[in-house]
Amino acid sequence: MPAFEQDWARALEDSRHSYSLSPLHDVVRTWQARLEAAPAVDAFEASGRDDADGVDLADILDSRR
Repeated sequence: MPAFEQDWARALEDSRHSYSLSPLHDVVRTWQARLEAAPAVDAFEASGRDDADGVDLADILDSRR
């Protein structure tokens, strides 16, 4: 199952149990940020630079909240 569908299904189940739309909003915000970052990530990968000292995308996205 594609990653978005997995995230969405998990958030939908969380929303059903909590009666809150927050998990769904979080998934949408996270994927919007990933889509916005995609061109920069593609350009970086195409440049051939070393990414051994990279930062996990989840850490960056969590800091935006």
